[in-house]
Amino acid sequence: MSTASKITFGSACLLAGGTFLGINYLQRSERASLRQGPIKDAERVAAKELSKKQKVNDMEHKEQMMLKEKFASVQPLNNEVIRADEEQK
Repeated sequence: MSTASKITFGSACLLAGGTFLGINYLQRSERASLRQGPIKDAERVAAKELSKKQKVNDMEHKEQMMLKEKFASVQPLNNEVIRADEEQK
């Protein structure tokens, strides 16, 4: 074989091997990303559920604050603590 044919054959083999390795790498990375899909979906759903819980908690907190204001207007609060073991004066 001539030198030119050896160079051509070698470069064709290197190109084929590089293509094979590149395709193999791309397939593995795509497969890994496909496996991560359901995991990411579960995380996103959990985050949405958490935000729903936070919204419910905020609504309940606002409701409790409104009730506190309402009851404080009817019966004002003072800082005196009444305990059963203390004698009444």
